[in-house]
Amino acid sequence: MRYHVLLLAFVGCSAMDGGPGSGVEPDDTGSTITPTATTNPCTLGLGCNPIPVTSFPFEDARNTADAPGSEADSYSCAPDTDESGPEWFYEITVPEAGILSVRVDDLSGDAIDVDVHILATIDPNTCLTRHNEATGWVVEPGSYIATVDTWVNADGEALVGDYDLTVRFFPLDDGTCAVEDHDVRMFWSACGPGMDCDMETHTDGEVYPFVHTPSVGPLVKEAHLVTVGETFDGDGWPVSFTDQIDRHYSLTEAASGYEMDRGEPWAPDGEGGSRFGQGATGVPIPAAHETWYVNMYWRNRPAKGHKILLFNPVTGAAVVAAGGYETGPGSNESLAGATEEVHDALGTGHRDPVVVSWAVDQSLPYGPINCF
Repeated sequence: MRYHVLLLAFVGCSAMDGGPGSGVEPDDTGSTITPTATTNPCTLGLGCNPIPVTSFPFEDARNTADAPGSEADSYSCAPDTDESGPEWFYEITVPEAGILSVRVDDLSGDAIDVDVHILATIDPNTCLTRHNEATGWVVEPGSYIATVDTWVNADGEALVGDYDLTVRFFPLDDGTCAVEDHDVRMFWSACGPGMDCDMETHTDGEVYPFVHTPSVGPLVKEAHLVTVGETFDGDGWPVSFTDQIDRHYSLTEAASGYEMDRGEPWAPDGEGGSRFGQGATGVPIPAAHETWYVNMYWRNRPAKGHKILLFNPVTGAAVVAAGGYETGPGSNESLAGATEEVHDALGTGHRDPVVVSWAVDQSLPYGPINCF
């Protein structure tokens, strides 16, 4: 499979060697960052000697107060966040293409604050993603670095403490939930921050942003669309955000078999002259598809009902979604959007990171699917 997300995957060298193309030069200890002067430069857990992770799931319990150094003060994926407290480095080796997931649990409540980062190399400037609790990234086979770093508050206090780290890996290259590489030409004027996206020349000679999937990014929570068979007074569309929305919930629950407490309203009117519940589709859509619809700000929609696999990059939960009906969200700071049913099945909230990918098997049923 061909993946575009990875900044650098090492083959035949350790991440602590700097590596060809790392953009940084190793010092004489072999590290790409300078160890603290008061510590042994090759103590386990420093950048030059990260804790190895070679099998999954991997679990580790430590205290950042016991970390051998404080080498990374900030990261390119959150340059304004003060991470100048002590940290532990981990080197993670993944065997194949898939989703790398890391989770850190603070064990002392508000008394501590440690964050987790995934790096392409030992250099904090190659940060792929970070979070104060859990995050994930689409990766190719190779070595990656994770750090559990201590946040420093406005008073200059490093909130060190105990934590539990869990590292998981979800392969994407074969089996029922296999995905394909697919480049999506977007309506954005430029690639969004943190997106696996490049400005490329299309066959029409114009330059457009192309998102390379499978890719991870924020998934917004979308409103509901009118489905086939629903009738309304007047011109056939709802007249408000909640006009007969409870009936819609019942119809889509019956069609999909998925039970939950629904609460999102109709899609708003006025967008391009649309009516409530109409969105960009212009016509009602099948109820089973509406339950699980996903959209992107694509210039070329896939065929209506095209199966798109969505993954929670932290838990591995997956949903087969229906693409091709709706277009949006417009902001290049959101990768895609999906219904409240999708979010409920994935265990995600509005703008949580989700992996978006094109399913190889187009016969998969819509809805939650056990992929791992």
